[in-house]
Amino acid sequence: MKKFDLYEQYLQQNEGIAKARKAYDDKVKAAEQALADAKVKLDEIVHTEITTGAQKTKDKSAARKALEEAEKDAAQAKQERDAAYKYFSGAGGSITRPQVVQAYLNEYVPAVKSEHLPVIQERMKQGIDLILSAFYDFQQLKREYEDISREVKEIDRAAVRYGEQKVSYVIPNPFDMVVDSGINISELASQLDKIANGAELPAEATYYKQPLKGDN
Repeated sequence: MKKFDLYEQYLQQNEGIAKARKAYDDKVKAAEQALADAKVKLDEIVHTEITTGAQKTKDKSAARKALEEAEKDAAQAKQERDAAYKYFSGAGGSITRPQVVQAYLNEYVPAVKSEHLPVIQERMKQGIDLILSAFYDFQQLKREYEDISREVKEIDRAAVRYGEQKVSYVIPNPFDMVVDSGINISELASQLDKIANGAELPAEATYYKQPLKGDN
């Protein structure tokens, strides 16, 4: 399969964005944990002061200052994370989703088709030409032998009429049965439909990777 370079770059870019997002998320979690710890620390000091009667003014002041700093850090971490998320979800990446779509439609699809279709189409045309040519010859033979088969039918009926044989036989044209040509049209249509829906090549089919080159 031909590589879609811009798509690969887009995936790599998104992988980098995911890592960056995790870094901002981790920073917020750490700041929120520090804030929770600061609240617990202040509560512990107040509780000690109440239960023991000991004055903890200095400790409370330091704990409140630490709590204020933790609140600021948490708020700042959230602001940075929100700004980063907005950047990543917009045009922050150097490769945008619309760019990938347009590159696929206007560059990748034409390039893949031009690389693979010429040989496929050549093989398809040759295959169709082979089938049509063979089927045409088969039908030509049917027309060529129509007179003799018709005459033998008349002889067969006459033989019965004059008592020379007891029954009349089915007198076919040697080329009446299309299946004798080597093609079953309904089966071919069914096989094409199955292959189009993901089936493997039939086991009895011969696989030709390249066009058959005729003798010049």
